Amino acid sequence: MSSSPFAERDSAVLLHQAVESLRQGNHRVDIAVRGPLAEWLEDAAEGDDEGVISPYAVAVAESLLSGPSAV
Repeated sequence: MSSSPFAERDSAVLLHQAVESLRQGNHRVDIAVRGPLAEWLEDAAEGDDEGVISPYAVAVAESLLSGPSAV
C-alpha cells in the first residue's frame, strides 16, 4: 500500500502537534510516559528509512489530540 506525499506530510504535522501537546503537559497521559512518548512520536514524524510514517504512531497522535474519551 503506497501513500501520497501529501498524506505523509499531514501525518508528520499531526505527529508534531501531538509532541507539542505532550511537551505542554497533556493531562490524558501519565507524566511518567510523556517524555518517552513525545520522543517516539518525534522520531516517527521523520518516517522510516524510506520516509514512511508508522500508522501506529499516527493513531496514537490522533488519540492524544482528540477530545476526552467517553470511558
